[in-house]
Amino acid sequence: MLDNRKGQYSVEYTIIIGIGLSIIAAFLIYITFFYGSFSLSSSASQIKTLSDTIANHVNYIASEGPGSMQTFPITLPLLQQQYSFFCGDIIKLQTTTELGVSKPGENVSGMLPLTSGTFDAFARAENGSAIIGLRFLISYVLGSYSVSSNTLSYSLSFYNYSGDLKGTAFNISLLSTGGAYITSAKSSTTSGQASGTLTLPSSAPVEYVLEVTPSGSGDYYSTCVTG
Repeated sequence: MLDNRKGQYSVEYTIIIGIGLSIIAAFLIYITFFYGSFSLSSSASQIKTLSDTIANHVNYIASEGPGSMQTFPITLPLLQQQYSFFCGDIIKLQTTTELGVSKPGENVSGMLPLTSGTFDAFARAENGSAIIGLRFLISYVLGSYSVSSNTLSYSLSFYNYSGDLKGTAFNISLLSTGGAYITSAKSSTTSGQASGTLTLPSSAPVEYVLEVTPSGSGDYYSTCVTG
């Protein structure tokens, strides 16, 4: 009889412990979800401040003259690549819920991350424009472009953070400034320098956003091309 009661108490005790652990687990899941969501929303709500931050660094190096450079950390939410870019004197950052657009006093091109997080970035003045780079496998890209009839010709150079040419496979895309897809192609370079052409549809706009995504680097390059 005594053994039966001990067994019953043991089962009841186990059930109580199990219920308690379930309540604690549910509470922890709620707290994690709530504060995680709050953190993401908070980051997204600051997107205009972030685009202004980049613009301020661009303006600073522009005032210092060619060759000047400034490094800075920046924390970015997950951006929509199709709608986030540098184009002429426009910096556009967009998430699924927020949009930030800033206009520095200088044309700008450069790199943006494919993921959210805190990144080491730099702004550098070069040839009357500004370059934004990130401490990634491919830190920045320099390019030249020309449009003739329905053909875009491009020449690209890929650099690591030390300023050395770096070979990479890459995807190159043309978008409208509103984010509409126009055309794309895949290519690669072992030397760090690549050139090629893209065929444009007859209905393509006069101004394009060109985006280049190096394979495995975690970031992408964007600039404006005028036909």
